Amino acid sequence: MRLPVAAALLSLVACSESTEGTTPKLEGLINPLQRLVTPARVCNAGGGSAGWRLELIGSRFTPVPRDALTDTPSVELPQVSLSGPSDYTLPADHLFFARTELMRMDLPTRDSTPSNVLPPGAYTVAVTNPLGGTSELEDGLRVVPPPVITNITAPQGFHYSAGSPLVIEGSGFRADALPLIVLQREGEEDRPLFTLTVVSDTRIEAEVPPATPEGTYALTLTNPEGCATTRPQALTVTYPRLGTLTVAPRSGPATSDTTITLTNPASSGSAPFTSSGAHDVYLVAPVKTDPGQMVNIPLYGVTYVSATQLKATVPSCSGFDTPPVTGPACPGGIVPGTYGLIVADPSGAFGTIPASSGFTVSP
Repeated sequence: MRLPVAAALLSLVACSESTEGTTPKLEGLINPLQRLVTPARVCNAGGGSAGWRLELIGSRFTPVPRDALTDTPSVELPQVSLSGPSDYTLPADHLFFARTELMRMDLPTRDSTPSNVLPPGAYTVAVTNPLGGTSELEDGLRVVPPPVITNITAPQGFHYSAGSPLVIEGSGFRADALPLIVLQREGEEDRPLFTLTVVSDTRIEAEVPPATPEGTYALTLTNPEGCATTRPQALTVTYPRLGTLTVAPRSGPATSDTTITLTNPASSGSAPFTSSGAHDVYLVAPVKTDPGQMVNIPLYGVTYVSATQLKATVPSCSGFDTPPVTGPACPGGIVPGTYGLIVADPSGAFGTIPASSGFTVSP
C-alpha cells in the first residue's frame, strides 16, 4: 500500500519539476462571490466556521510528498502568506491544492474557528513552493470591514401606492458595488429593496416597495464580498388609513362589468379621498384563466366624485382584458364569488373592504 502511494506522489512532483520548474507564478486572487473584481476584496468578519474561500490562480504551484515510505504519507503544499497592515501566514489545513494552476484557501475571520481579524487595507499575497521559489502579487487582496447599520429612517413616511424613500446610515457600505438589502418578517418571504443609491460608505438611499404589507421588519444588508449585517425590528411600515369603506351595489353578473360607488365616510383620524392624482382600486379575486390564484384585479374608470365618494367599474366579464369583451362567455372574466377590495389614495392612504362585506360576482 505504501509503494503505490509513494510512487504516485513522486510522479506528481517529478512531472511538475521537469515541465514547469519549482518557482511558482501567482497571477491572481479571486473571491468567487465577485469574480470580476480586482484586486479581490474579502471581509474580515463572517465567512462561516472556516472563513472565506478564495482562489489562487497562476502556474507551477508544486506540492511535495512527505513520509512517502511510511504508513502515513502526506503532501506539503505551497505556503501562502499575506503582508500589509499586518503579516499573516495561512495554516496548512486552510490550503487546498487543485492543480498546478489553481489552489484554494480559507481565509480566517473574526467569526471563524480559529479566528483571525486582519486589519483593513491592501495586502501583498505570496506563494512559496516547498522546494523553493516565491511569487508575490502586490495589492492582490483588499481586506474590508463588515457593514454596520446605525440608523434607518423613512423621512416622508410610507406611501401605499408608491415607493417610500428610506435612508440607511452606518459604515462599511460599498460605494463601488450595490449591496443586497432585504426586509424580513417571520413567516413571509424576504422583500428585496430594488431601488438603491450608495451615496457614500456611510449612507444609502433606498425605497420601500409600494403596497408592502404593514408590520415590523428586520433589515439585512449584504455587501457584494459576502459580509452581512442584520438590524432586528428595524422598520415599522404603517400607512395613513381611509375610513370604513363601503361599496354599492354589492353584486353584479359575471356576464357584464358593473359600475359601483365606493363611500369613505368622514371620521376622526381617517383620510378623505383626494381630488388630484390617480386612485387605484382592486378586487382581490381569481380569474377564469387561473381559478386557483387570488390576484389584485384593477377596476377601470375610477373617478373622483367627492372627498367621500369614488365611482369605478368592476371588470366582472373582462378581468384583465381591455373592455369591451365581445365573447358572451367572458373567458377571461372573474370567477363567481364574493371578494374584498383594496383602495389606494394618491395621498398614500389606503383602505380595504373585507370579503364579508365586499362585492359578489354572480353566476
